Amino acid sequence: MSFTHLHGHSTFSFLEAIGKPATIINKAKELWMNAIAITDYSGMYGMVKFYQAAKDTGIKPIIGVELGFVMDINSNIPEQQIGNIVILAKNKEGYQNLMELTSFANKEGSKGKPKIDLQALKTFWKEIICLFGGANSWIGKMIALDEKESKMIEIIHLIQESIGKENVYIEIIAQDYKETEESKKANEVLLALADKEHIQCVVNNNYFYPTQQEKEAREVALAIKDGLKIYDETRRKPKGQFHIMNEDEIRKILENNGFEKNMIEKMIATNNSIADSIMTDIELNQALFPNYETPEDIREIYEEHKDQLVINE
Repeated sequence: MSFTHLHGHSTFSFLEAIGKPATIINKAKELWMNAIAITDYSGMYGMVKFYQAAKDTGIKPIIGVELGFVMDINSNIPEQQIGNIVILAKNKEGYQNLMELTSFANKEGSKGKPKIDLQALKTFWKEIICLFGGANSWIGKMIALDEKESKMIEIIHLIQESIGKENVYIEIIAQDYKETEESKKANEVLLALADKEHIQCVVNNNYFYPTQQEKEAREVALAIKDGLKIYDETRRKPKGQFHIMNEDEIRKILENNGFEKNMIEKMIATNNSIADSIMTDIELNQALFPNYETPEDIREIYEEHKDQLVINE
């Protein structure tokens, strides 16, 4: 089995990424991948297109989302300090909970940035997997702020208690340390935490476009989103390679960053093991209506006056 991406974005991460779901699926097929995930920011708008394209192509769709994460939804944390958490659905029930969490983030947690909190995870915890790692994750933000290790471990334990220890993974981001110093700092702390707390690691490069040739197109999209021109010096210029990498590319980056071969093998195997365990079948082309329970007082009024109702035939 080839490498499985568990973290990546489509054009439905509006103006943050390039690549339609069908294009992503075709790229995965080109690279002989058996499965791939899309984890768009703050929404699941592309999931049906992704699911249909994957099923038509014979690729397993791994459905996910990337949301902001805070301990308490009512806390006043500056937006730039709110890091993310990646959530994957293990099966149909997990998919339902993913939708619940996404709705919560965009309704209850919409102030500043769509986000969930620990209580939301405790409420919609069944059949989901959580990944966290990288400079933009909640733990990455804590690392950048030089927070105490004990505080990070405390939050990890709370997440584990909420969704099950076996469903929590630390994510190592495969980016060249010479290009992305923040990845080096984050990965070193995360590896130490994983070792200390006996947490399994996965590895991703967090893709934002299907091929290397689309790197500039993504930068144009970012400039548009930020209301800037491509020639503005202040525009975002992400360092690193964020295309859909093949396994050899992932391995090469990790080796160049000093990772031992057995560690690389273990992380790639963990990615693939997660992919093997996921079975999300969605029934499409059906009308779904909520099961509305009539309030007791309305039922009493109906029973009292039903003989007076006139039915026109």
